[in-house]
Amino acid sequence: MAAPEPAASDEGDRPALLSVSTLTSTTTAAVAAVAAVAEAASAPVSAAVSAVSAVTTAIAEPVQRIRSAAASTTARVTGQPHQTGAASYYSDKFHGRKTASGETFDNGELTMAHRTLPLGTLVKVTNLANNTSVVVRVNDRGPYSGGRVADLSRAAAEKLKMIQRGIVDVALHIVPPGAADKDGSPKRGSN
Repeated sequence: MAAPEPAASDEGDRPALLSVSTLTSTTTAAVAAVAAVAEAASAPVSAAVSAVSAVTTAIAEPVQRIRSAAASTTARVTGQPHQTGAASYYSDKFHGRKTASGETFDNGELTMAHRTLPLGTLVKVTNLANNTSVVVRVNDRGPYSGGRVADLSRAAAEKLKMIQRGIVDVALHIVPPGAADKDGSPKRGSN
């Protein structure tokens, strides 16, 4: 599993996913766990398994926070969209495959593929036909066919009420760094 890409909080439209202190403490914990794995190489298998478990735990918490932010954020986004165009959704055959971010694709999560937005970016996607919106996290690259601007997970497509049509016109708005609290919940006053 690849570690999440930290994004600078003051650079353009890239949302800050992790604070420097959180990233530092996570990295320190991961380094300590890796050292334990190296030390456990000459120890019994149970010690090595415990050390690997510590590495997994050190990395899992920030990744889960990023996933929760994408799933629960209903951030207020104003201004012109970053991009408009056609969007489709992943077929079920991609469920369980690796994404460009290194994580396993889950059609039940609120994610999307985009050609150029930084991995981890939160994006508010609006179906222009019915004005429904959902906030998703970019975790993959594409789409590379059909002139589309985004491929959405099935969960995101369901929220946008686009399952029957398959391809709809959408507007993509980057969720600003300050629009969500650290835990991903909307700040007071955000819609």
